[in-house]
Amino acid sequence: MLPRNLSWPGMRECDVADEASRRAMYAILLTQGNRHDIRRLVNADLLSRDWPLIRDAISPRVARWCERRLGLLPAGEPAGQGGP
Repeated sequence: MLPRNLSWPGMRECDVADEASRRAMYAILLTQGNRHDIRRLVNADLLSRDWPLIRDAISPRVARWCERRLGLLPAGEPAGQGGP
């Protein structure tokens, strides 16, 4: 369940099995949440898998922060290359 300050109308709960819903929730958390929210609510494996689509839905500045801080692959970089 998303904290009230992060939830959008009708989107307080998220079924992480629903890919579109999960990506929307992760985009909200990455753009509006704090580190505690992200640590508590984001599954690192699912975020890595969804990252190419989420990255295009958020601001470039936030995307770069996520790539640096969360070890996500930059756009166009093949898996297994670079990263921390």
